[in-house]
Amino acid sequence: MRKRPVSALTVVEGKGALRLTPESLEAAYEFLRATLPFRRMKLPHADEVQFRVMVTRDCYGHFRGRIKGAEDFNEIGVSQHMVTSTDVLISTMAHEMIHLYQHETGSDSRADHNSQFRRIAARVCRIHGFDLEDF
Repeated sequence: MRKRPVSALTVVEGKGALRLTPESLEAAYEFLRATLPFRRMKLPHADEVQFRVMVTRDCYGHFRGRIKGAEDFNEIGVSQHMVTSTDVLISTMAHEMIHLYQHETGSDSRADHNSQFRRIAARVCRIHGFDLEDF
């Protein structure tokens, strides 16, 4: 593997220069899957989830669930423009993993953040030290 020269990285003031890849998203997912409260949720292994780096500027990430019974993968996408640091990557991934959990258990609803989502989010933020207001 060839190293990228340091001059190729551009640091925007107030933001990091983290370059996202599907592999880095997968690693973030697996890290969180091994921690509470996610390890009790029995989420699918990363091999069963599709990870996508997005270029959108209007959201940090998204979850797109598969149709039950279909062979298609669930998808977690994270925006390269919005997620420029490791802490934001981990909190964004945690947020999308709650959506994945709700989809897998059938407890998701038309409302993106129902009462169960908010309850789980509060626990995730408490354990991982995320700011619930930004989560």
